[in-house]
Amino acid sequence: MSEQAWTCSVQELVQATGGQPLSQVATSFRHVGTDTRQSLDQKLFVPLKGDSFDAHNFIAKAIEQKASVILVHEFREEWKPFLTKATFVRVKDTLRALQDFATYWRRKHKFKVLAVTGSNGKTSTKEFTYAILKNFVSVHASKGSFNNHWGVPLSILDAGPEHKVLILEMGMNKSGEIVRLCQIAEPDAVAVTSVGRAHIGELGSQANVAQAKEEIYVACPKAIHIFNMDNEFTMRMQTRSHSPQIKFSSFSPNMDVKLRAQRLTWEGMDVVGVIKGIEGQAWIKVLGRQNTTNLMCASALSLAAGISPQDIWKGLATIHDSTWGRNQVVPLKNEARVLFDAYNANPDSMGALMKNLYEMDVEGRKFLVIGDMLELGSFTDSAHEEAGERAGSVGFSGVWYVGKNDKSFAKGLQKSGAPKVFVSSPKFDPQIAQSFAQNFAAGDIIAVKGSRGMELEKVVEAWPLQAPLGKKPS
Repeated sequence: MSEQAWTCSVQELVQATGGQPLSQVATSFRHVGTDTRQSLDQKLFVPLKGDSFDAHNFIAKAIEQKASVILVHEFREEWKPFLTKATFVRVKDTLRALQDFATYWRRKHKFKVLAVTGSNGKTSTKEFTYAILKNFVSVHASKGSFNNHWGVPLSILDAGPEHKVLILEMGMNKSGEIVRLCQIAEPDAVAVTSVGRAHIGELGSQANVAQAKEEIYVACPKAIHIFNMDNEFTMRMQTRSHSPQIKFSSFSPNMDVKLRAQRLTWEGMDVVGVIKGIEGQAWIKVLGRQNTTNLMCASALSLAAGISPQDIWKGLATIHDSTWGRNQVVPLKNEARVLFDAYNANPDSMGALMKNLYEMDVEGRKFLVIGDMLELGSFTDSAHEEAGERAGSVGFSGVWYVGKNDKSFAKGLQKSGAPKVFVSSPKFDPQIAQSFAQNFAAGDIIAVKGSRGMELEKVVEAWPLQAPLGKKPS
């Protein structure tokens, strides 16, 4: 998934964006950059403007970093000396120009574009799809969670002419966002992993979340539509679609993809099932029964990309889940293990974690560090009380709550069984981290779960790890 050093002419950029050249120094550029803290040597620099920043203020730095071409939606007198050092192209809006250039690039190279969205599992599904496809075709996938109005075009522009398939993750916080992402990417196959309660605070109800997710189908009527037939909301979407379909389920008959996990351990799971009539079995190094949905969706996307069922079974066996902060198992020096799952959190992913911890055997004891689930609006109190009640049923020996919703969580916890140790703090506290860790022994499992904004990696990094946690994604 590394960045490719392709070349494009300024003439093509002008054609794609409707821009106006203000100077003519470089006639071509190699790749795109938006960050002046990194090398821009021979690149096109696109200064984006947000609510609290404007990268146009760093044009001088972009020149220092050797940008060949600079896209701007204004021109300042102070930049006149730079006109002899780089080609400047003026457009109405740099973000829109970035998006238009991405669409041009996608059309020029005729990538087969696979797009996935969903309340849970979209990043894992993207990673699993990439792991399958890379064995059989030249494929590129978006980095980390580059899934918004600037991340999607940058992901498209990361792909080089040598790539045949492009896997994109599409995220949203409000209605209309996925429509725009589909206009930019023009996908050939689209999928909604599931509809849950992520972003319910902004959208007001799960039905509204579903409507926003369904945009990926409505906006792409000519694409192959992939449906999760185990989710009530996506099942309804399937009945409204008149496009070619691929359906998956762990329970329903006559599916294109039907998988189930028959044995789960802390090292992975044994998956059996049928893909387009071909029975198979694979030992897959991913943690948690909820990943069965993501594996089925990845298999369906692989079918849409033209991979045979036999090869998909081979590809499934190569998958291993090592993504930062997503079911990442991290050993401590005392041979306890941390289940670090704090890249993101919502009520559904929290419930899936508790279910896994309840089901799976542990040699020692179970501990929990839990942080606030954000962006839940008026559902905040009830969601955290629900999480507490589920946590109480797991039988944790100790729980540390980090955040503002500790009272709601504790209320739920008391309903189903309070742990021997319960502490709370409004934010990360290094002293609590140290004292809490004194409870751990060999064979114990410590689950760490919360929304990304809670920065719970600070907790894990305060403990004696056998190896560093790794580089967190941008």
